[in-house]
Amino acid sequence: MSSVDVSHTPRRRRATSDRPTSDALRHAVEGATSVADTLRALGMEPYNSTLRSQLRTWIAHDGLDTSHFLGQAHRRGKQGTVPLKRAADILVQHDGSRRTRTHLLRRALLEVGEAEVCAECGVGPEWLGKPMTLEIDHINGDWSDDRRENLRLLCPNCHAITSTWCRGGDQRRPLTGCQ
Repeated sequence: MSSVDVSHTPRRRRATSDRPTSDALRHAVEGATSVADTLRALGMEPYNSTLRSQLRTWIAHDGLDTSHFLGQAHRRGKQGTVPLKRAADILVQHDGSRRTRTHLLRRALLEVGEAEVCAECGVGPEWLGKPMTLEIDHINGDWSDDRRENLRLLCPNCHAITSTWCRGGDQRRPLTGCQ
């Protein structure tokens, strides 16, 4: 049985870091709201689980207080730090490099006063007592044309019979073989 010679390969170093001084560690912990913030303040990678474990050990060894750390998901349910895009920035003709997400288009349409009813039949966002999602239709079939005058809300039934539904503007062909 032969074995592979690995004497020429360097040994892997464990993902450890030199322990910061007690003053640097105390200063980083006091100015942070989480373990990740503390690691960033120390110039370390916050997503490395070994370093996170080491940091907890160092904090315990120095007897530092972490009661001000906020914990995981401390911002859940709160408004994000990135401001919402305004309707005027969403409802424009763009270059077509990427499609505008539906929830942004829907929010922008409602923001500019579009009623949440089907533009063809007038049905609202409820059908037979259950919620129904109104679909966004690009009237001219060009999904990169998000101008207000090219968008409308349609119920799934009305949208399915438009020439632009799920076909990118192709005309429907009649069924063959049916009498």
